[in-house]
Amino acid sequence: MSNFNQQGGRREPQWRKRRSESGSGGNSSNQRDYSRSRDERQGDRDGYRGRRQSEGGYRDGGYRKNNRSGGKWQDRRGDNSRNDHGDRRGGNSRYERNDRRGSFRDDRGSYRGQREDNRGERRDDRREYRDDRREYRGGGQRSGRSSFGRNDRGGNRGFDRGYNRGGRRFDRDNRRDERRDERREREAQAPREGKHSYGVRDSRYRAKEWRHENEPQIPAGVKASDLDRESRAALSSLDPNNAEIVARHLVMAGSLLDVDAEEAYLHAKAAVSRAGRIAAAREACALAAYGCGKYSEALREVRAARRLSGTDSLRAIEADCERGLGKPEKALEIIAETNTSDFELLDLVELVIVQAGARHDLGESDAALLLLDQFLENHPLEDPVMLARILSYKTDLLRELGRDEEADKVAEETPEIPDTVAIVDLEEVLEADNPYVPSDLHGSRKPLVETADALLIDLDGVCYAGTRDIPNAAAGLAAARQSGIKFQFLTNNASRTPEQVAEKLKGHGIEADPAEVMTAAMDAVEILTQKIEPESKVLVIGTQALIDTVAQAGFEVVSKASEQPVAVIQGYGPEVGWKQLSEAAYAISAGALFMATNLDATLPTEDGFALGNGSLVAAVEHATGQKPFAGGKPFAGIFRKAAAHAGSTKPLAVGDRLDTDIAGAVAADMLSLHVLTGVSDAKAVALAYPDRRPSYLGLDLTDLLREHPGPVHQPTGAWTSGESAGFMVAEDGRVMRDDEPVDNGQVLSLEDYRALVAAVWDARDRGVFVHLPDLEVVREVEAVAEETASETEPAAETKSDEAADSEDQQLELLLPGEGDSENAE
Repeated sequence: MSNFNQQGGRREPQWRKRRSESGSGGNSSNQRDYSRSRDERQGDRDGYRGRRQSEGGYRDGGYRKNNRSGGKWQDRRGDNSRNDHGDRRGGNSRYERNDRRGSFRDDRGSYRGQREDNRGERRDDRREYRDDRREYRGGGQRSGRSSFGRNDRGGNRGFDRGYNRGGRRFDRDNRRDERRDERREREAQAPREGKHSYGVRDSRYRAKEWRHENEPQIPAGVKASDLDRESRAALSSLDPNNAEIVARHLVMAGSLLDVDAEEAYLHAKAAVSRAGRIAAAREACALAAYGCGKYSEALREVRAARRLSGTDSLRAIEADCERGLGKPEKALEIIAETNTSDFELLDLVELVIVQAGARHDLGESDAALLLLDQFLENHPLEDPVMLARILSYKTDLLRELGRDEEADKVAEETPEIPDTVAIVDLEEVLEADNPYVPSDLHGSRKPLVETADALLIDLDGVCYAGTRDIPNAAAGLAAARQSGIKFQFLTNNASRTPEQVAEKLKGHGIEADPAEVMTAAMDAVEILTQKIEPESKVLVIGTQALIDTVAQAGFEVVSKASEQPVAVIQGYGPEVGWKQLSEAAYAISAGALFMATNLDATLPTEDGFALGNGSLVAAVEHATGQKPFAGGKPFAGIFRKAAAHAGSTKPLAVGDRLDTDIAGAVAADMLSLHVLTGVSDAKAVALAYPDRRPSYLGLDLTDLLREHPGPVHQPTGAWTSGESAGFMVAEDGRVMRDDEPVDNGQVLSLEDYRALVAAVWDARDRGVFVHLPDLEVVREVEAVAEETASETEPAAETKSDEAADSEDQQLELLLPGEGDSENAE
């Protein structure tokens, strides 16, 4: 059957075809006939209006009152109506939809060819039908409303309708059943196979289904949440189910790009087939095709992605594809046309390497070397990865030119590229000999201080607890500082200056410099500089530290709304009360910008949780109806600013609160370590939502210097980590440890804790409601048992120093004082 609407040659919408073929004549008979002339359609509209204005009109019987024929009733249910069986709801609409078009649908012929010849016949048929109606009218019953007709003018119409709904309808059903049987018999003799075996009219939909059925398989453990936040937001315009599949294909493409480019290409193509108008899918396909050497297709996808996103982020790939196709002149032309003002340094590095390669392809090797040298002079590269990229290419180019001595000299200057962060413990996956199932919990065979270049460390709950020291915090940070890693201390407390924060840290035995401190006040003031003009008046609500920070940024500090401030910034201060909050409300109601240093509802103190800045901000918000702009955690800005101040490209956030420290790191797309020395306990971590899940789990800051065995999904369905037991979640939601339920208050080792968290996260992502009891986590369960026994047995007090030293060696502690930490825990 043709896939085109024969009235005008346009493609008929598929939903209309499906409705017309469904066997329900009521749907097809209500479709408009656009093959009729404009006058005929106008006549129908007049008839419709006349029918609505008439009295006693029978609307369901196919009668219309034609104003142009003296108000007489027209019966349009004759042989040439939309359904020549008389019932407008006829079930045979698929083949007999409208015989005025000249042929039935299953003739596969042209309607236009026979339409003109039938017009005269229709006129004759209508005249005959009107004569028949006069006979019916003359011989009908005259006794008013009868059991068949609506009124005395109805005559035998009711009988005619009964006949149509009776015998003829059964006749149509029989013919439809016969046609269905014949079609099934034909399909049985020649079964449909392949992409194009369904005919033209539905091949487009069948082809799409065929493509989806032949997509590469996605492992069950790959989740859409593994995709970066920006790409997931771009998929929000898709159907939710389709968006999830596309996201999982993109995750697979990114994971396999450096391992198996061909398989990554198949996943990227599957994503494009489902989301061809999403720039992220096009970019993934471009990169995968480029990795496979499919330069023509990579060019096509790069240009499609540029049209969709409006950016030139893949300009280096586009130019290098032209090189791959033997067109270095075209590559140089693309680079010359590129506006690099908004390019990041990494994009510029890739672009100059491609430019030098194109010059080398043209035989201009000296010009290629000059390009690299000039770039290094104009752009001092501190990042070892980017510097190694350029110097490695320069070394290869010199060796190709036969200048080995120069190449050896450049090779000596090339820094070693540091290993990337181990997102998964691949060696353990291979040892497990089972399919890899990813987890939000990461693993690292190296200490974390060797995988990151800067630590973004929370203060209260990590470095100290109010006025108390946290065991092992000072020792852990001292050992981390010896490794050469950079430090940035992050705090939502806006009541202290960086100098005061550094002094407090030193009071807890932690070395710190004021330049290593980033407060919420600093973050909020930096946001304020982007929203108002320099030297503007700012009403400050908070401590003297916040006032000094605002003044140092170049703003004029005021304390009253009558001074007409441009903005109000509110931070925590013990002296903040009704008078200060009211001044803020006056200024905000008058049009001042509302800025808050942070939105923490509570503030931990020695006596419990006191009102935080967020609670006081809520009072002003309630009074003014204005929501504030906010700095601090959990917003990504403070993390990114701190990383930029440290010159870090691979930061690691360390914190104790899921709702601020870890949520902020996730928002900033940074790895994070959660320690159990503060607010969020082990149960809260296990039940955390994806946007609050840390990358690594530890007890205290000494875990910065330890390896972190990654979670492994075993063939039995259980999760393990290092030497841990196997943990899984049963169908009823109970957490099982080696087939035994985890009891309330059960003591787990650190490795058991990691395996349990991986199992619970996996179960919650699958929609399982988990019943998790309270947990206690220690570094080694055996060590705790020995300590407990030593407390209960008097003989243990007389142990020799050699025996005590032997026990300490069995604990394999890396730093001094960890035994005290375990006792405290």
